[in-house]
Formats: sequence, C-alpha cells, structure tokens
Amino acid sequence: MSLSYQLSQLAIIKVTGEQAADFLQGQLTADVVNQTADSWQFAGHCDAKGKLWAIHRVVKTSPGFLLLTAQSCAADSLAQLKKFAVFSQVDITDVSAQYTVSFTPLSAQSTSPNQVSSNADDDVTLHLENAELSLAPAAQPQVETNDAVWLRYELEHGVAQLTPATIGEFVPQMVGLDRLGGVNFKKGCYIGQETVARMHYLGQNKRLPRLMSGLASAIPAPGDTLERQMGDNWRRAGAVLNAVRYDNGEVAVLAVLPADIEDNVTIRIKGDEQSQLTLHPKFDNQEISNE
Repeated sequence: MSLSYQLSQLAIIKVTGEQAADFLQGQLTADVVNQTADSWQFAGHCDAKGKLWAIHRVVKTSPGFLLLTAQSCAADSLAQLKKFAVFSQVDITDVSAQYTVSFTPLSAQSTSPNQVSSNADDDVTLHLENAELSLAPAAQPQVETNDAVWLRYELEHGVAQLTPATIGEFVPQMVGLDRLGGVNFKKGCYIGQETVARMHYLGQNKRLPRLMSGLASAIPAPGDTLERQMGDNWRRAGAVLNAVRYDNGEVAVLAVLPADIEDNVTIRIKGDEQSQLTLHPKFDNQEISNE
C-alpha cells in the first residue's frame, strides 16, 4: 500500500465567474480556454517583462479553475491576478484552508499523467508521473505532514518552486516550463508573451534547469550562487532554484545553468568551498528551440 503525505506548503487559488477562462487566458502562459475538466496542465504567471511570478498547476472545475502553486509565491501571484481582475467578471480567492492536500508516490503509473479524477469540485485527484496529488475537504482525516517528500519529487522531475529570492528572475524557458507543456506558443496574447515568444522563436534562451547532487555543508537556499571550476579558478555558473538533503547526507540541487555547460564540470556552492556537485543528465526533451 502506498503511503500518503499531507502537504502544508501548497496553496490553492480559486478563479470563478463568467469570464474566468478568458481572464486566465490573458494572464497565464497555457491555453486555458481549451482545457478540459479531465486533465490538468502547468502554466506560468509572468510580469510584463516575461519573468515568472509563479508556476501553477491548473485544474478546471465546473464553477471555474483551481490554481495549485507553492505557498512561497502564491501571495505575489494572487495580488497580481487581483489587480487585473477589476476589468473582468471574475472572483479570485485563496481557498487553501478549505482543502487537505496529500501527495502519494506510486511504484507504478496508475493512469496517464496530467489526467484528473473528480468525485466533486472539492474532491479532486491529479495524476502525476508515478504519483498522485489529491485535494479533499479540509475536514477529511489527516495523514503525516511531509513537505520534503513533495519538494524532492518536484525537484527530481524538474519542477521549480519559486520563492521570494527567485520570483521575477527567470522567463519560463529558463526553468523548463516549456518542457513541462506549460507554455503554449500558439495561443493569443498574455502578459509577458512578447519576451517569452521572442526567446522561443529566435532561440535566445541560453539557460536551462539542471539537476545535480553531491556534498555540501548546508542545504543551499533558493537564489544562492553556484560556481563552476575553470582550471584553477572558479566562475559564476548560475543560481539555485530548490534543494533538499537526502538520508545519505547528499544534497540534490535544481538550478538554472548555462544550456551549453559541460556535463563533467565540477560545481560548488559559493561560500562553501568544500561543496562539490555533479550534474545529472538533462531532463527529457530539454533543448534550446530555434523553431
């Protein structure tokens, strides 16, 4: 039997109203208008310069949409959405307290990833890759709280969780949101689209998310600088998105690095001279697009 873990660091934003779909279509990087109720999708929420406020999982329900995102960036995204909502017939609320969110790692895939099972609008299961993310009324029996298990899963699958240190720092492609299907380059206009589209079609994005692991005296914080060894010297390589420590003492780090960085390069955390990190292979379908 698979163990489930309650999550405390996942926020849920509810968007309802007659114009909910059209409103989100003009705010997020995904094609929300054509989304079906039996599937979920990633979407980015960008500022006018194409830099990310938040990364959402978007779920369509009968009264509107649920946006699942990290608590660390939910307040900023919610504030920006509400700022533009005055021009549309939509209601936007943080409903995190109304739900119990649980994460269940699975030994095998039970159904297609990106699918949604629903018994009611407040009882929804998102099917992930070898895992499930479930929303239930807050009164449901609770299980062990363990956000570290969830963060490790996200990190190992190349899904960044933005924090105050990384909000507004990266365009969607730099954190691999396009690889996750969270950017639709054929939909209509949305905030930040010009920058996102230009980087895609002109091949201007030169940074990608990479996973690495190794030794460090402390878990690096989001936004911490990474350095790569170049002969006897060390040069800035990129920035930490998220990091966790495994039971064996090693740390795993998801970071934004140059797309052309050599896989065998030695990387360390700036300020931790004894740290040493080794790059993992690129995530599936990860490449610079000149389409």
